[in-house]
Amino acid sequence: MRASKKGFTLAELLLAFVILTFCLSGILLSYVNMYFLSDLSRDITRSNAAAQDKMEEAKKTSFADISALNGATFDITGFTSANAKGRIEVSDVTIRGTPTETMKRVRISVCFKSGRRVVGEDKNLNGTFDGGEDTNGNGLLDAPVELVTLISR
Repeated sequence: MRASKKGFTLAELLLAFVILTFCLSGILLSYVNMYFLSDLSRDITRSNAAAQDKMEEAKKTSFADISALNGATFDITGFTSANAKGRIEVSDVTIRGTPTETMKRVRISVCFKSGRRVVGEDKNLNGTFDGGEDTNGNGLLDAPVELVTLISR
């Protein structure tokens, strides 16, 4: 009489190990992606807070002095100076093709480095509009953190 063999064959064990490895690497990849997304979210929150602070300062500035803010750059709290830069742009508002002197458009944008990637169009993070940085051709330094408001006299 032959004894019955109970257990798994080597091929079954190898197949189970391959399936387990595939599943665990998928979970690990998801964890790594969530880590990078968490860092990006933190950086966007810091940048947004800094932009809101600068917008409040601009709102407190007298209307006659607002144009002097055009082109001003600022550092972002929580980043080194080389890793983030904000820019203020001030322009006259045009209504129905006619510029008005009683209203200004204030736009604040913040570009920053998250990990090894620069987020926004200011690739060298100097706060100025350099050639080749305007990837969409609209004449502005675009960024994921942008605030725009109108200030009247």
